Amino acid sequence: MLRFVLDQNLGLPACAEPWTSTLAAVGIAAEETADLAAIDQALADHRPDIAYIPTADFHRMVRSGEEHYRGLAIATSKFTGNPRQTSLLVVSADDPATGLKDLTGADYGYINTSCTSSYFAPAILLNRIGETWDTFWHSRPVAAWQGQIDAVVAGKIRATMVLEDVWRTTTANAGTTKVIGQYDNCKPPVVIARTNLGQAICGTLLDALLAWEPDWSGIYGGLKPYYYADVHPFFHDLDQLAA
Repeated sequence: MLRFVLDQNLGLPACAEPWTSTLAAVGIAAEETADLAAIDQALADHRPDIAYIPTADFHRMVRSGEEHYRGLAIATSKFTGNPRQTSLLVVSADDPATGLKDLTGADYGYINTSCTSSYFAPAILLNRIGETWDTFWHSRPVAAWQGQIDAVVAGKIRATMVLEDVWRTTTANAGTTKVIGQYDNCKPPVVIARTNLGQAICGTLLDALLAWEPDWSGIYGGLKPYYYADVHPFFHDLDQLAA
């Protein structure tokens, strides 16, 4: 069986029906995990045939000269249907901060160090003002997505960056938080496949990915075919960061 590894935070239910039957029909077995280090190591060892991962992780592979995998599909914003999203810098509604520079020394919450919206987006913005992640503020992991916003409102952290799509999904967020910055070049996660994976299998898998209709409660919209042109601006911004 071909091995399909997925970051379970990304919301593609490949281990549930009808996905399991669809994948099994073409000899693919899916496995989900939140252990991103394990996914990274598995990809470095070329063990998975297919993977669904944050785009920043794929960028790291591309920048290193890795040619074992290629992009197959990319997720989209559920609000626009485009493979581009905005990450918002949010603080509590009564916070005096008006911009990123006001958060020096603040407690900042993020999901993990592979996260496009909460880790790489602020790293890019900090780089633009001559600051670095490690020296500008105090960062710590928090629960993902709405959990980030809830942590701000509860005073557990002062700020976070979260996808605008997440912030908009819960209308109460507009009253309990305020937006003081944003990064507009986030790219949703990508499905990658072995470069030499059979064309028939890739075609069947891509058809299934494009036909999938995610629930509105999810983080991302449907998937589209992967084109380098869609990720190029984000890859350029990542290239400006220290390796």
